[in-house]
Amino acid sequence: MTFSWLQAPKHSVRSISSLILLLILSTFHLSLQAQESIDQAKWDAGKALFKSQCQSCHLPDKKMTGPALQNATLRWEADGEHQGKSGKEWLYEWVRNNSSVLESGHPYANNLYQEYGKSVMSLFPQLSNEDIDGIFYYANNYDKGAKAVGVTVPGGDAPVSSTFPMKTFLWILILGLGLVAFILYRVFNSLKRLAAASEGKALPPAVPFWKNKKLITLVVLAAVVFLAYTTAGSAMALGRQQSYAPTQPIQYNHQVHAGKYQIDCQYCHSGASESKHSNIPSINVCMNCHKNVQAGQINGRKEIAKIYSAIAYNPNSGTYFAEDASDEDIKAELTAYLMQDYESSAVNQEELDATLAAAFEMYDKPVEWVRIHNLPDHVYFNHAQHVNAGKVECQTCHGNIQEMDVVAQHSPLSMGWCINCHRQTEVDLGNNYYQVYEKFHEDLKSGKMDKVTVEDIGGTECQKCHY
Repeated sequence: MTFSWLQAPKHSVRSISSLILLLILSTFHLSLQAQESIDQAKWDAGKALFKSQCQSCHLPDKKMTGPALQNATLRWEADGEHQGKSGKEWLYEWVRNNSSVLESGHPYANNLYQEYGKSVMSLFPQLSNEDIDGIFYYANNYDKGAKAVGVTVPGGDAPVSSTFPMKTFLWILILGLGLVAFILYRVFNSLKRLAAASEGKALPPAVPFWKNKKLITLVVLAAVVFLAYTTAGSAMALGRQQSYAPTQPIQYNHQVHAGKYQIDCQYCHSGASESKHSNIPSINVCMNCHKNVQAGQINGRKEIAKIYSAIAYNPNSGTYFAEDASDEDIKAELTAYLMQDYESSAVNQEELDATLAAAFEMYDKPVEWVRIHNLPDHVYFNHAQHVNAGKVECQTCHGNIQEMDVVAQHSPLSMGWCINCHRQTEVDLGNNYYQVYEKFHEDLKSGKMDKVTVEDIGGTECQKCHY
């Protein structure tokens, strides 16, 4: 069967040109969709407020103790005016003092109050209208910010695509180009046959495209290359776990501790400057603060209760439980402590029971933290050497840990990643550790060298990192 648009060469060329132009415009449109920009500064400020003020009860896109905050502004505005105020004005007042909104008889507010079991919302009189707008701006665009998934954008703070996966876009582009190549090949053969027919030449029998030896060879070669590339990539990625973020037995929030309160990493991970390994802090380190700080900003007493339970500490009396304390007495004390997170008229019994069970399960037991960063057994890495001699900041390898509510492995920790760092990182020869490298000191003074990298002092030799 011959298509009519293949009969005339000029018409064929125009048709193919139009098809290619349409494909290019389509892929360009997809790339524009993938680059939806937002106000990054407003998004960052809203995220910070959401994490510190709202996250204990709300999620941007899912119901939790309270409703999802995404599009909450639209829901309040859709309810219309009440007593001369717009829905947005009532929303501002709801955040600052929800009880006054309920007393006014606001229909949407009272329906919301009933829907969530008459739970009493915390008051936030310190938040301005601008602060509240920022929180809802973040909630409406929570998956679009440059830092939404803990990714540092090289070279600036421009927002990155999050609405259309780049891998999907590339596959569409590859398939589209493959389709164009196939159509052009068919057009070329058809034009050759038309030209031969017009000159009166004998035409060879048409060969179905699936029997064409050149096409079969090309497909086989492409499959071999793809399989080889996939196999090599999978083999190199074996054992790597970039972005790994396991659920921990206690939800320790680095954004609060290292970010908001500026607690130095080595206050808890003191072994980083003293030994090969960076230690997991003991519960005693936690108790240095939480003997006095008994309620968290995000999870309230929920997670801190696990700390107290693990060390057999009674937060109500400020003493440790006796060895012969009964389970009933321990649970009663933990319940009394947890009850402080609830108003007497708004106890979520199901949530309270689950929290109590999780805390009591850890009573007088070591906390079984899940290790996140792992290196193969044949790789040698020394924290103390990097911290003391190299003056390497924790964030260089672990990312912006002070912005993570849940810690994830930031870097690939691959050999190539380490080698690139050693090739690019300049050595501070003013550090006493490097005084032994006299030749480099002389070359720097004479101008023969303008800098010394870790590679120059042997940082890429196999034996430096491998046993």
